Parts: sequence; C-alpha cells; structure tokens
Amino acid sequence: MTSRAVAGWWTRRGTHLPVAAAIALVTAASVLADGSGSRALLVPLAVLTAGVLPGAGAALGAARRQEAALLRLHGRRGPRWASALVAEPLLTAVLGGAAGVAVPVAAGAERPSPGLLLTVWLAATATVVTAMLVALRGPLPHLLRPAGGERARRSGTLAALVPVTVAVAAVVALLRRSSTVPDAWAFTAPVVVGLAAGLLATTTVRLVARRLAGRPALGPSLAGHRLAPSRATAGMAVLVGSAVLLGCAANTALAVGDWARDTRLVTSAAPLVVPFDGSADAVLEATRTADPDGRWLMAAVRVFEDDRPVSRRVYLDATRYERVVGDRLDGTVAADGSQQVSDLAAAAAGTEPEPATSGRRLTVRLALTGPRPRPLRLDVLTVSPSGAGRQTVFARPVPGTPTTVSAALTRCETGCRVTGLEVAIGVPCNPDTWAQPRCRRPALDVTALDLGGLDLLARPWVLAEPDDRPPGEVTASPARLRVRPSSAGTSYLTTDRSPWAAPVLATETVEWSEGPEAPTTGGMARPARVLDTAEALPVVGAAGSVLDLPTSLLPGTGTVARAEPLVLARADTPADVLAGIGAPRVGTELSRDVVEAADRGVATRFTLLAAGGALLGLLAVLLPAARLRGERAHERAVLRLVGVRRADQRAAGRLQALAVALAAGLATVAATLLVVVTLSGALPVLATGPGQLPLDTGPRALAVLLAGAVATTLAGAAAWWTDLVPDRASRPARLREEVAP
Repeated sequence: MTSRAVAGWWTRRGTHLPVAAAIALVTAASVLADGSGSRALLVPLAVLTAGVLPGAGAALGAARRQEAALLRLHGRRGPRWASALVAEPLLTAVLGGAAGVAVPVAAGAERPSPGLLLTVWLAATATVVTAMLVALRGPLPHLLRPAGGERARRSGTLAALVPVTVAVAAVVALLRRSSTVPDAWAFTAPVVVGLAAGLLATTTVRLVARRLAGRPALGPSLAGHRLAPSRATAGMAVLVGSAVLLGCAANTALAVGDWARDTRLVTSAAPLVVPFDGSADAVLEATRTADPDGRWLMAAVRVFEDDRPVSRRVYLDATRYERVVGDRLDGTVAADGSQQVSDLAAAAAGTEPEPATSGRRLTVRLALTGPRPRPLRLDVLTVSPSGAGRQTVFARPVPGTPTTVSAALTRCETGCRVTGLEVAIGVPCNPDTWAQPRCRRPALDVTALDLGGLDLLARPWVLAEPDDRPPGEVTASPARLRVRPSSAGTSYLTTDRSPWAAPVLATETVEWSEGPEAPTTGGMARPARVLDTAEALPVVGAAGSVLDLPTSLLPGTGTVARAEPLVLARADTPADVLAGIGAPRVGTELSRDVVEAADRGVATRFTLLAAGGALLGLLAVLLPAARLRGERAHERAVLRLVGVRRADQRAAGRLQALAVALAAGLATVAATLLVVVTLSGALPVLATGPGQLPLDTGPRALAVLLAGAVATTLAGAAAWWTDLVPDRASRPARLREEVAP
C-alpha cells in the first residue's frame, strides 16, 4: 500500500508539488511569526492559503477520478474508500510541513511553539484532504467520465455568499483603520480589501467576455467564450489579494527605509561625530581652539534626563550651525526645524543676561501698619548654580516705625537670580477660620529691598496666590512695595523675568507644566521664550528642545551628570583639525540604538509578508491553469477538426491573456493605493520611543507598480501557459480516445 501511494504520488507530482509548496509556506510562516513574537503576521498568509488549498485539493481530486472510481468498483465504500485515498495527500502534507519547518530553522529562526505549528499544519492538511474528497464525491458514472469533459456546476448558496462576505469584510476593514485595532486585523485588512478587488476584477472579466462573445470575428468570440466560465478566472481573487499584500508590505518597507535614513540624518545632524570627555564649557573651548573660524566643527551637548519630551534638550553652538550642517537635513521631517537654528543664534545674541547678585547680604527696610507689633517673615526666592534657595529675614517691628533687617545669603555663592517673594505676618489661619476678623493681616510697607546688590523694588511684582485661598493685596512702585498678606497669613509674589528669557526651539510634543524653561548646561532654571515649534529638530528628533550653547554656559554652573558633550564635524573636515579633538565616528552611530529599538526586525517581518504573498499568488493561478490545460487540449482538437485557423486561435489566446492580465493589474494597483492611503497607518510597524520621527506610510510609486506588475505578469503568464498546448496533445484523434465507454 505504501509503495502504491508513493508511485501514485510520483505520477501526479505536478499536482502534489504545488500543494506541498502551499503547506510549506504557511508552516514556515508560522515558524517565523512565532519565533519573532509576531503571530499576527501569520493571519493574512493563512487567509490567502485558505483561498489556495481548497482549489489545490480539488485539482488533486480531479487528477484521481479514475482511481476513486476503481476503488468503488472493487467494493470500497465510506471510510475504507476515503482512507485509501488520503495516503497521497498526507504524504504531500508531511513533505510540505517538514520543508516548512526545516528551512527557516536551518536559516537561524527560533524553534516555534509545537502547539501553534501542529494547529497550522493540521488545518492545512484537513483543508486539502476535505477538498479532494468533496471533488471525488458523486455517482460512479460521473467519476468515470474524463476530467477534461467536466462541466461547471451551478454555484451553491455558500459559493454565492463568498463574494458578499468578502466585500462586507473589505468595507469593515476600510472603516476600522484606527491604529488601535488588534495587530492581526491590521495585517489582514489589506488582504481582505485585495480579495474584494479580485472578485470585482473577475466580474469585470466576465462582463468583457460577454461583449467579446458577441463579436462577429472568430478570434474575439472564441476568447469571450473561453473567459465566460468561472473556472477561467479561478484564483484571480487570491492573486490580487496576495499582490495587494505584497504592495502594502513593500510600501511599508520603503517607508521604514526612508524613516531610518531620516533618523540617522536628524539624530546626528553632521556626518562626523566626536565623543568628548569633558564639561560643556570645555567642549566649546576645544572646538573654538581647533577651528577658530568655525568652518568645520560645532560643539554640542545632549541632555536626555528621561523619555519625556520636556526632559530632552540639546545645546548647539548655533552660530556655527549653518556652516557645519547647512542643508544636510533638507528633505527630512526636521528640515524646517533645522532652518530655525540660525534664528536661534541671532535671538540668543540679542538677549540680555538676567541680573545676578554680586554681594552676600539681604537688606530690607520695612514698616508695619496696624494697632500692635506682629512677627513677620520675608523670603526672597532665588535660583543659583547650586540650586533653588530661600533668603529669609525675620522681624517684629513696632507699627509705624521703620525697621531695617539684614541676613547673609545662602546658596548664592556664585550669584543667584530672583524668582519670587513670600511675605508672612502673624500666626497662620486654616481654611475654617479665614473669614474671622483676627485672620485679617496688617499691611507691610517695604521701602528698601536689596539682595546682594540687586534693587528688587525696581521690578514689578504681582500676586501669585493659589486658587483656594483668599487673595492678598499688593501695590508696587519703585519707591515702595506695600503687601497685605492673605487671610491665610502668607502671600506669594512673582516678578516678570521675561525680559531676560532665553530663546529656545521646541518640538510640538513638548509641554511645560509651569511655563517654558531653558535650563543651563548645569541645570539652573531659566525662563524661556519659545521662538518657534517644529515637528522635529536636529539631534533631539521629534521630542525635545534646542538651545544655544554659549549663552547656556554660566560661570560656576558646571555640567549636569546626564550631559553628553559631542563635537559635530563636516565630512570634509581636515585631519589636522580633528587631531586636536579626538577620533571621529560616523554620525549614524548616534542613531543606531534608536533605529534598532524601533525597528524590531521589521525588514524580516515584511519580507515574509511580501514573499509569502507573491508565492501564494503564483500558486493561486498555477493550479487552475494546470487544470485548464486539459480543457484547452480538448478544445484545440475540436477546433483543428472543424478547420479553425491557427491565427484565429492565437488571436483568441492573446485577447484572453490581455483581458485577464489587465483586469488583475488594474485591480491590484487600485486596491494597493486604497490600502496604502487608508490602512497603512494602522499597521503596527515601529515600536514607539522617545524622540522617534513620524513614519510616513504614504504611497510609494515603486511599491504600487511592483504590486501591479506582479499581478499582471502572473495572471498573463498563467493565461498564456494555459493556451500553450503542444500540437501532439491536441491531435483530433484524441477525441476518439476521450469518448466515454
């Protein structure tokens, strides 16, 4: 029995090999998808395979009609009859499954889950076997009739529902184009839309066939009659679906390639990068010493404290940016942001530095209103290179009598800036007693307020009370500051620091909780004014801000621990200029980790989809074409017998191939464009990361044309091969041999 099965398999190897190839493909897809952790990739290939395997099983059944009839003549019925027929397809399934596992594992793929592998293999095998047995059912005389004389049966209810179901699924796929849909649905949607386009293409071919069949010329009329039966376009829907999947995968792969190129350009900004071991002021000094004219080198400091956009910033020697970087980022998403860096340099040069303390004491002259003395506290809130500080004086003045108090400054060793005032009088009151008369505070008149040489009365002051407390009162003038604290006992005042705000460029993703800030390289807080926002900026990508390095270096501020000093250099920088800086590296090294973290093997995933789709499309049209060759041989014999010219037959073949090829190609191009425009953005392509540039999945002409060319070529080649019947196989004498006994 085994030798008989092997002999039969070898005799029908032309039918078994495509079946084995389809099973091997879906099995290999399960291995690769499971090994890469992206099982969703298996779903679209499984959908296409489900469109190929039933036809493959039917083709296998058509090739075994006489064998099935002989088994019935020998008394085999029911399970005994079926068990005698399943040996060959099981051998095919074993060969295909073994090849599907061995090839990817030998290529280095991880071993898949046995459960997933067995499930996929069993489903594919069951589909082929069931389709074969269904094709062999029927009465014995029907099985004894030659397969070439088989006529198309009327479609059942299930077959009529298939196009409707696919069309509805395609509409749902287009409507559910959100990026939040499950990965499996996102990958399957292009296939469903492609299948719907393929069904529309088959309908179009049949409409064209009707027009051709009514033509008076013999060639077009013969082509129309050939294209009219449904079996003439069998496999076209799967072919178009596979080509659309190929086009979508190719378009996404091209988009990822463009994204990786832009990421490498934007992240490095310059062709060469030299990591610098030193502080921020040291790297600036080194570049200006090695390149006094600013032609080749530019100092930069990256500070990526965490993944939040507000915590990602880069300091650039903006005056050198145009000469070092120039138009290198043109054509990328950061092109506009790159052009704004020159404006940053000009704005930074025109910004006055914020006044800082030069002395070491806080001196206050004040007077208290009211009927009796009360204890008070006045705090000047400061920020310095050593951090935020609070300069405090205490007093208990007699009402109406001016009092002068003084205190030494703390955390202002190298100068500090003023950020606010806090005035407290008397014992604090809680929210339950705010309305009581005893909680109303007297006014405090400050006639002198000197902080280390800074006259703070010359500045404007406004209240900055929390929303849940009664507001205090403040009247400010250059000669006097009158403050009546809130009923809570304390009031907060702020001053306008905007005249000294440092310019900054920011991406659209940066959000400041309490207004824009421009920290120095040492981490000291400074007010900022946002010159402009952009979708992406040099070095920080799509999340962060860019500041001018020279104006962000303050004496004594040092450099924060997370800072990464760099020297950015032109590609043509002379070797003697670089010699004083260090060993240069290719600028793309800065983006290597970013690309690898977001890529996650995207090339492998989409190569699998593209290759799998193309192979399944080939099998989808190859199997029906093999079956139609027998019909064409019979038809050719009849035409030769009645004397139809060979030229008319060739014209019919050309028209048939042209109609099928054009229908498949145009449907594929239209569906691919539709899928790319509406669905590509929902594909789970890149892992999100800080500063990651947006992925533009817009249509790429190369991908769309590739999909259309594959569909056109395979459909036309299959139609041409179907009609390519040798003369010896279409002898009129063959008609006598096919007469049923």
